[in-house]
Amino acid sequence: MLLRLETFLTLVFSPRLNFLSGFLLCLCETIHPSMRTAAWIWFWRSRSLQVLALAGLCLAAYACCVNNGFISDDFVNLRHADALKSDFWTLFQSPPLNFRLTSFLVYSVLQTAFGGRYELFYAANILLHFINCLLLWKLLVVLERDVKEAYLAAALFAVFQAPQEAVMWISAMNETLLGLFVLSALVLWFKGRRFMAAIFFLLALFSKESAPILFLLIPLIRWTRGEKILTTEMAPLAGPAALFAAAFAWTWSGNSMIQHGIYKLGPGALLVLGRSLHLLFRPAFYVVLAILLAATRSLEAFKPLTKYLVWIAVPMSPYVFLTYSPYIPSRQVYLASMVLASVMAYLILQWMRPALQFTVIMAFIAYNVGYMWLRNDPQFEGRAAPTTQLLTFLRSRQPRPILIERFPYEASDIAKDASRFAPGWSRDDIHVNEPPDACPDCVILRWDEESKTYDGL
Repeated sequence: MLLRLETFLTLVFSPRLNFLSGFLLCLCETIHPSMRTAAWIWFWRSRSLQVLALAGLCLAAYACCVNNGFISDDFVNLRHADALKSDFWTLFQSPPLNFRLTSFLVYSVLQTAFGGRYELFYAANILLHFINCLLLWKLLVVLERDVKEAYLAAALFAVFQAPQEAVMWISAMNETLLGLFVLSALVLWFKGRRFMAAIFFLLALFSKESAPILFLLIPLIRWTRGEKILTTEMAPLAGPAALFAAAFAWTWSGNSMIQHGIYKLGPGALLVLGRSLHLLFRPAFYVVLAILLAATRSLEAFKPLTKYLVWIAVPMSPYVFLTYSPYIPSRQVYLASMVLASVMAYLILQWMRPALQFTVIMAFIAYNVGYMWLRNDPQFEGRAAPTTQLLTFLRSRQPRPILIERFPYEASDIAKDASRFAPGWSRDDIHVNEPPDACPDCVILRWDEESKTYDGL
């Protein structure tokens, strides 16, 4: 029965997902079962085919977002990125933006090269995600994990929908950049290239202020491998950490997230962590555990569960003290999702029979890709609608003052900054959520939240 279910899933989902290896296996199954083993051997011997399949998975999962347009804070961030050209230190006047410096540099390069072509911004972020999948694969190999387990972890992470906001929202590119630099630092550090690792650690520290988590990740990995937890070999990382600490102390009084109480130490962090772990695990990890229990009828696979939870929770720890949400936003579980994908890869390959492994993997890919196309992508389109429709209006009219009522975003700069991408318009032409008598000559646009359109259009 499992073999028939496996063949059915492969026939139905593989061509749609562009999962090349699965498609080849499907063809071999229909010709002769013995060819399946040959196909697997061919696949595992071809590094190019493995990389191509991984790229196909990333595209299958995230290609849906490239036509979504810029969303809310994207417009403000692009203005900050443009200001870097004339004043490199401008971000240090608005901390903690200075600790997202690398993303603003990337925005500046992309904006200079492609202007307002948001499709290429999304393409760049999908490319970053693909590189991170390759780095996760490489890191697990460096840590002497089984090569198939390492590749499967990268494949599962490529399509995992839990951290989708990090890839599907341009303003969350700091998370994919953080992943890039943290993974690079870990690979280099465990290959013995400590000073190169320190350089990438410095880049990570100025990608997101959660980057010091590296000081927990390295001892955790060493503990898992039965090595001494603390070592003098971590000394090269002290230089970048000291520079980060000095910048953090220098900008403390102006850091809006600190001064406005966005962080709060207290027992409430445990509730945030619990809710966030549940959302991260739902439903994939729960399903894998249920299948393991049904297939093995043993609790042996569940004994290291506490250790798994620690591994996954550590990358989430910098975010559990945030006060603006009862759970960690999806973009901020990007690193934790890598760990979860690695745990699931281990469990699937260690405790499941080959037929069941293939069925679970294909079902995981199909569910997550489908979820992003059918559920997540419409949500992002809805978030982009207020500014996308505003730009459509501006580009079709001659510049004149307009008043936007019921604009759904609190920051009026979002609408004002959007005018940069409409020829002839300026920020001064845009008035947001002001009384009508403040601009009697304005054309009035009124946002309708239910229809997701402007009444004035």
